[in-house]
Amino acid sequence: MKNGGYKNFMGARCGMVFGVALVMAIAGVSGSAVAAGSRVKGEYANSRQPYWKIGTLDKQLSGACQRGEFRQRRNAAYSVGFIGPEGRGMTGIANKDWNLIDPRGLAKAGFSYHFYNQGYSNCKVFVARMPAR
Repeated sequence: MKNGGYKNFMGARCGMVFGVALVMAIAGVSGSAVAAGSRVKGEYANSRQPYWKIGTLDKQLSGACQRGEFRQRRNAAYSVGFIGPEGRGMTGIANKDWNLIDPRGLAKAGFSYHFYNQGYSNCKVFVARMPAR
């Protein structure tokens, strides 16, 4: 691996997972063992909240996603499933150091990016702050 190798990759990935867990706790997203039985492969957690509560909608990043200029490297490598009566869907997860294609350098350190409908003209990107490590 280039740019710091395996150690940096794993550090970024562990930090991303911790950060996503905190964001999901704040948003009311469940990653509990009980909920785990209803998750699909790659689904990090699920929630009864609407998908748009995972973070703040970023119109600039959403536009870049719609043009294919800001997207996940592997769509839904990790995801959050939204299974409540309102706002059902799934968001894929990425951050500046993991699972992100960002040729224009739009991503910022310390944030996770949640992609709704990546690959479609209505792609939405929600941004959530990750906790300091």
